[in-house]
Amino acid sequence: MNSAYLSVSFRKFKFFLLAFFCIVSVMSFISLTHGAEQRPQTPKFSTDLSLAEIMESIVMPAAGVLWNAVSVDVTVDGVSTTEPETDEAWSQLRWSAVNLAAATNLLLIEGMPISNNPPPAQPPLGELTPDQTAALRKDNWQAWTAHVTVLHDVAMQAIKAIDAKDPNAISEVGGGIDAACEGCHKQFWYPEG
Repeated sequence: MNSAYLSVSFRKFKFFLLAFFCIVSVMSFISLTHGAEQRPQTPKFSTDLSLAEIMESIVMPAAGVLWNAVSVDVTVDGVSTTEPETDEAWSQLRWSAVNLAAATNLLLIEGMPISNNPPPAQPPLGELTPDQTAALRKDNWQAWTAHVTVLHDVAMQAIKAIDAKDPNAISEVGGGIDAACEGCHKQFWYPEG
C-alpha cells in the first residue's frame, strides 16, 4: 500500500471518528434534556394545615405519651413506679416518639400558617398573635430551624431509649422534650412572658 493512500484513509477515519463522537454527544444531550422535561416535578408541600394543628394533633399528644410513660409517685403508702411493662406498651411508646420525630419535618415547611382560626381580638397576656409569630419565624428562620432540630434530636434520643427499654433514659428525654418546646415557645410564642 502506498503511504498517500494510508494518509487519506487515516484522515477519513479521523473525520468519521470525530463525526461519530459529535453525533453521540448531541444524541446524549437531547436524551438528557428530553428526559429532564418528562421527569415529574417535585410537588410543593401543602400548607393547608397550620402549625397550631400540627402541634395540637401530633406534637403535644406524642410528647404527652412520652412525658407520662415513666413516673415515680411517693406517697405516705410508699413509692410506686409507672413504666412500660409489655412489648405492646413499648411499641406504642415508640410510635409516639416516631410521630414526634416525623412532626418536626412538618414544622420545617416554609409558609405554613401559624393558625387557620381567626385571630383572637386580644391574645392572652404575653402571647404573640399568629401574624406576629409568622413574621418572627420568617425573619428568624435559622433560629426556628435550630429549635426544630433540637426537638428532632431529642425525639430520636427517645427512640433509642425506647429501643433499649431504658426507663431512666426515657425520663431524662422527657425533660429534653420540655426544654426544646419551652426554648422555642419563649422565642416565637411568648417572648415577653
